[in-house]
Amino acid sequence: MKPHITLRQLSKLLSYILGRRPYEFGLVLDENGFVSIQMLLKAIGEEKDWKFIREAHFHELLLREPEPPIELAGSRIRSVDRSHLPIHTISPDPPKLLYVCVRQKAHAHVLEKGISPSAYSRVVLSSDREMALRMGRRIDPKAVLLSVFCNKCKEHGVLFYLAGGSLLIAEHIPPRCFTGPALALEREPRDQVPDHPSPQYPKTPGSFTLDLQNEKPACQKVKGRKKKIIWKKDRKRLIRNPEYL
Repeated sequence: MKPHITLRQLSKLLSYILGRRPYEFGLVLDENGFVSIQMLLKAIGEEKDWKFIREAHFHELLLREPEPPIELAGSRIRSVDRSHLPIHTISPDPPKLLYVCVRQKAHAHVLEKGISPSAYSRVVLSSDREMALRMGRRIDPKAVLLSVFCNKCKEHGVLFYLAGGSLLIAEHIPPRCFTGPALALEREPRDQVPDHPSPQYPKTPGSFTLDLQNEKPACQKVKGRKKKIIWKKDRKRLIRNPEYL
């Protein structure tokens, strides 16, 4: 624990997040008040003075505090006192536009099948664009932001539940009830070599190139033939034709 941060301060922070206003940190608790430890750590890590917090600090709090404010159950955590948590009730008049982020790899699937829960048991949306981006970057640094049209969702029988602050939750968002950026085109790697290279044709039609590698050198000796001596050839010519003398 850092010198200027005490277990008591951490205890108060967790009581506030898990027991009072989780929505201020972009968190949604399940019906038993639990949330993923990893999701909680990501939310706390976004705060300037709390980036150093790890799961080990939660275990230290349980061991050293006589009345710890939290409970751990495997990979989940919740507050002991949950009497001040917001109740998830149906929103009678949700905003016309809500925002939600999806993983970049799931973008194509979402456009075809709609938005389904991923990090939570339900789809978590926000009327605040910045909050939606904040939550989306926890699951994917390159998360894709989508805009959801609530009126179209109502036509498909979708119910929205209030989750506190700007957050709302829904079971599923059908296709064509939201909009977003176009799909990113996948680029082929530059160093990819085709299995069957294309044939090489001459630059000029009807022309051909010499294969110099297979040509024999001009000075190469030919086997089976003796080198002719020039002076012997001239001597025979003079004997046959004395007029050349």
